Amino acid sequence: MAEFVWRNRYRVASAALLVGSGTLALLDAVARPGEHLLVWIGAGLIVLGLLSIFFDLAPFGVKGRLAPPTLVIVGAGLAVALAQSASTANAPVALTILASAILVYVGFVLPPGWALVISPFMIGLLFLVKLNEPDSITLALPFLAVPVSVAVAELVSMLADRAERDARRSTSRLQRLTQLEDVLRRFRRPGSIRQAAQQVAEAALEIFDVERSTVVLRDSAGELIPVSLGPASNNEPDAATADLVAATINGDQPRIVPTGTNGDMLVLPLPAAEAPAGAVLVYPVPNEDSAFTLDLARLFGVQIGIAIEHLYVIDELSKAATRDALTGIGNRRHADKLLESLQPGDALVLLDLDHLKTVNDTFGHPAGDQVLQELSAHLQECLRDSDMSARLGGDEFLIVARRAHADALAVADRVLSGWEGKGGLTTLSAGVALHEESSQVSDTFDRADSALYEAKAAGKDQARLWSNEHAEDSA
Repeated sequence: MAEFVWRNRYRVASAALLVGSGTLALLDAVARPGEHLLVWIGAGLIVLGLLSIFFDLAPFGVKGRLAPPTLVIVGAGLAVALAQSASTANAPVALTILASAILVYVGFVLPPGWALVISPFMIGLLFLVKLNEPDSITLALPFLAVPVSVAVAELVSMLADRAERDARRSTSRLQRLTQLEDVLRRFRRPGSIRQAAQQVAEAALEIFDVERSTVVLRDSAGELIPVSLGPASNNEPDAATADLVAATINGDQPRIVPTGTNGDMLVLPLPAAEAPAGAVLVYPVPNEDSAFTLDLARLFGVQIGIAIEHLYVIDELSKAATRDALTGIGNRRHADKLLESLQPGDALVLLDLDHLKTVNDTFGHPAGDQVLQELSAHLQECLRDSDMSARLGGDEFLIVARRAHADALAVADRVLSGWEGKGGLTTLSAGVALHEESSQVSDTFDRADSALYEAKAAGKDQARLWSNEHAEDSA
């Protein structure tokens, strides 16, 4: 019951004020028969009070919450001016109760200070009664009852305001914790560290309810990857922010840093088991609940830091499972995945390292292994970011060039020309086939292998592109 009353306190207070004042008017009408106007005023206030239970005045702000006392003041004024209610013996007590009730109502439903604003109207109402009927009330009534009522109203207003702030703070804390849980549940393994930084930046904006966030993550090679979201954002933090990021990454506790005119900034590290995963900077942060904000930041930092660390672990395990131990590029398993990912318009390039056996026989297998490693490094340098390579085994390599179309042969020629002067005694032969929409992956592989065989048969150190003429020749 108490929770219902507090949740609907504006309606309950309005109903109590209107019904109470209407009841006083009806009692005054009973004490002085024949005053039908008082009956109508009292009944009208009671009806309005009952109706106010079904209408929430809170969304209408100060004007809506002042409507009930305004109706009471108007009703009392009409009773005084037209029905001469002050001529009865109960009028002084009724007016005192009425003035006190209005002021207490104002203190209950409006912020502190509003009772002081309303008090002159109450004093004016009582003086109106005094002018109408000089003998009805004494001057002590407006100068004693009203100040006491204002003091009580202000006390009630401060207590209600504090209770409302506490309720809002509790609700806000619960919402932010729920948001954190929801964000962590939606956090998915991204394809790169930059995508992870993007997800963390979006999560920080949502959880801390700020305008701008900057996230800097450290990748497995130790490089810092920055991402900023918000007004005037860019992917590179300024010098001051960079210094703050460096200090935060090396720290272990979040903190709130004043930034002058831009408000306060929350900076927090993303801790990991062996090394800090990165740092998060968000601003401007509200300062009314800074202690909880820091606690939430610690929880956010720990959970996100663990998630980022898991990304590193999963990434390393995935690379280990698909990385060739000798060359460092993709192994046969990775090559199979690349073949499965072929799309129409992609080019498949099969490479064969010529004369590797000569190097092994002349200089030993360590020298041959070094040539394979140098070729792998060469592939990583000369290929586009969208192209991928893998080692099929022995001296055979595979390249998938995305959306190569008419430039399919140019991809292989670029690899071969770049290898000249690097390979020593070795050269490269290449067979190229364009994956078509009507082709199976196995067909494309066989075509590239056929083109490679033709390049080696023609003297090696060259690239051949499979075309329909090859199919006619085979037929």
